[in-house]
Amino acid sequence: MHVTVDITDDATEGFNRRMRVEVPEERIANDVNEQLESLIPTARIPGFRPGKVPINMLARRYGRQARDDAVKKLLYSTFQEALTREGLQLAHGPEITEMNADPGTGLTYTVTLDVYPNIDVPVVETLEIRRPVAEVTEEDVDRMIKTLREQSKIWSKVDRPAAKGDRLMVDFESVVTDKAEENALVETTTPDTASSSEPAALEMMKAEKVTVELGSGTTIDGFDEGLLGANAGEERVLDLRFPDKFYRPDWAGRPVRFTVNVRSVEEGTQPQTDEELVKHFGVRDGTMETFRAETRKDMENKLAFALRAETNKRVVDILLTNNPISDLPKSVVTREANVMSERRRNQFASVGIDLNELDLKPMHFEQQARQQISQNLLFEKLVSAANITVDPGKIRERIEVLASDHQDPKRMVAWYYEDEKRQIPVKMMVLHDQVVDWVLEHAKVTEENISFDALLNPSSNTFTADDANASGEALPQDRQES
Repeated sequence: MHVTVDITDDATEGFNRRMRVEVPEERIANDVNEQLESLIPTARIPGFRPGKVPINMLARRYGRQARDDAVKKLLYSTFQEALTREGLQLAHGPEITEMNADPGTGLTYTVTLDVYPNIDVPVVETLEIRRPVAEVTEEDVDRMIKTLREQSKIWSKVDRPAAKGDRLMVDFESVVTDKAEENALVETTTPDTASSSEPAALEMMKAEKVTVELGSGTTIDGFDEGLLGANAGEERVLDLRFPDKFYRPDWAGRPVRFTVNVRSVEEGTQPQTDEELVKHFGVRDGTMETFRAETRKDMENKLAFALRAETNKRVVDILLTNNPISDLPKSVVTREANVMSERRRNQFASVGIDLNELDLKPMHFEQQARQQISQNLLFEKLVSAANITVDPGKIRERIEVLASDHQDPKRMVAWYYEDEKRQIPVKMMVLHDQVVDWVLEHAKVTEENISFDALLNPSSNTFTADDANASGEALPQDRQES
């Protein structure tokens, strides 16, 4: 039965659509009759044996409810039919208005929605992708054990000035100023310029009980150095500048003043012997050989994860570069930016940072939101064109990997399978990997040898914005954009 769709473009960005949908009465009647007929075997009405109740009797008793149910179902199904017929992909909405379903008149309604742009299937055969490859060497294991030894320090408070290698617990407040303000500080101010100058934009934040290991290289330039020689209870003011490639682009290169209060100074003591180190990590047989083997295994697992993440990033970057989507529905960008902003707020709140001091407005996440939405659209096109479906075996493998760190892995695996909704994030990760693998199979791929250190050195201070999102660590961490 024909469903009439009349669609017009509104002027809003070119992504807004208004559709007028008309469903004939005959289609509603057929749905109602199907519902009523399904009641015949079980309906119990005085004077009639089970299975013998006339349908007109059922219509008088249950007809109104059956019609309401039919209309609700048809609202959804005919809207989906209209989208398919017009080749539209829903981005935001729908908002249904002007609905009428009076008996005998059929169903009519107006629906307003935002749609995604219609994009072409990305051409992948001409893409040139450098795929990173790496292995864990004995030298890598040596460096990792040295790092683990450093991380195994036992910290004790000391009553002396802070030195390199000490750990400080600090509270700090920071004021991020505009570049123009710094320039203004060194310029000669005249009555004319003073009257015309505008106040510089200030952004403030503060955090409490932040630990800083002096000399670790994890803070922005000058922060560690500015705390050398500080004593517990001392306050220091540090005038610094964020790196030009900072994970927050709006702070990159800007001057910042930190007012730091030192709560305590601590000195670390490393395990002096291999036996002490192995005991510290609870190695089952207490031997260095086993410790090295377990360390290598852990490094290989982390390397595999990092290689996959870096490969995925390179594939996504080249897809976005070669298939730019210049415009997207503002409603969708705003929604995604709100989600990203809230996620970041939760991450900072989890480490005790005062959110009132942070400028985490959704507007700061709009560019990242556009990239994520564009990636999703391109991947959806590839999934459809290549007929890629999620591999249940790979879902199981991923769940087992995620559960391996749990105290009871089998129970954790069972938890995922108790409710299919719990598997949705895992399915999305697996599908993402499958799309990347499909691209790699069809693109021009060359291998690029890379060291474990370059890819996954725990002491490196070069991180992407995504790393900062995932970590939620307190500023002034030197999280640079690579």
